[in-house]
Amino acid sequence: MVDIKPNDFIKTIRETDAYIQKIYLNGGCYSFHKVLKSIYPNAMPRINQSKDHVVTVIDDKFYDITGQVEGEYTPLTKEELLMCDKWSFSRNYWLYRECPNCEELIG
Repeated sequence: MVDIKPNDFIKTIRETDAYIQKIYLNGGCYSFHKVLKSIYPNAMPRINQSKDHVVTVIDDKFYDITGQVEGEYTPLTKEELLMCDKWSFSRNYWLYRECPNCEELIG
């Protein structure tokens, strides 16, 4: 079991790259929950009222890539879980793409 506070772990992850927060707030929030779940086995996902953002509950506190957050979040239904599992930053946004003709990076 890891003995690191969630905010400290999240801060470490967030500071690894300038794009990390953008990725985990724009399609990657459920993936970030999976990262937290791997470190904090009792972590549970929750979804916001507009059904477009997942946070993680650890010790009765809500977290996302920004750290501890406030708000109203509910447990995911099976349908929401399937929906969230399909979310992806790379499918919805892009930092660069490959040219369809020559595979050279464009951006």
